[in-house]
Amino acid sequence: MSDPEQQPLLDENATDRRNTVTLMRERVGKVLENVWFHRFVIALIITDATCVLIDLAYTLMTPGCRPPGPESPRWLEVLATLSLCITVFFVVEIPLALWAFGFEYYNPFGETTHAILHDFDATIIITTFVLEVVLKGKERELSGLLVVLRLWRLIKLVGGVTVGAGEMSEEDAEELAENKKLVEELRAECKGYTHTE
Repeated sequence: MSDPEQQPLLDENATDRRNTVTLMRERVGKVLENVWFHRFVIALIITDATCVLIDLAYTLMTPGCRPPGPESPRWLEVLATLSLCITVFFVVEIPLALWAFGFEYYNPFGETTHAILHDFDATIIITTFVLEVVLKGKERELSGLLVVLRLWRLIKLVGGVTVGAGEMSEEDAEELAENKKLVEELRAECKGYTHTE
């Protein structure tokens, strides 16, 4: 097969690689849209908001409203680290969603229903991450307030689950209508056999 005319036109390895990447994108997309993943995200959002609210409450109850510093309790630092880890998780989720669903997922002028909400969500997450990493002291409280804005994500996720349940109901209704039609056809056929005997 050293003759150039005998060589295949398409590289089979390249096709296999494209198929593998497509399969991986589909799997990542399924994980990101999974109900259990949404529940996990809701739990993370509630945990993050709780950490931030505890941090804010501690700051407000401290004489002079001093932000956590070197003399603050260790558990407060643990909560801040946990909040940062949750933010990092959400930052990683953004490029994964972009890779799995494509630019259309974030395109507010495209066909994706909640693209503008995805954009708003990504903006809040990235801003919160930058502020948590860059700011220290009292200025860091600003990033804590942005985390509270992420609570709206609960509304988005609950809305997404509701839309998904509505789509499932529509699919079930269509399937039920098809089955009902099939039963009626079979019933008519059975009546035809009983009358001929």
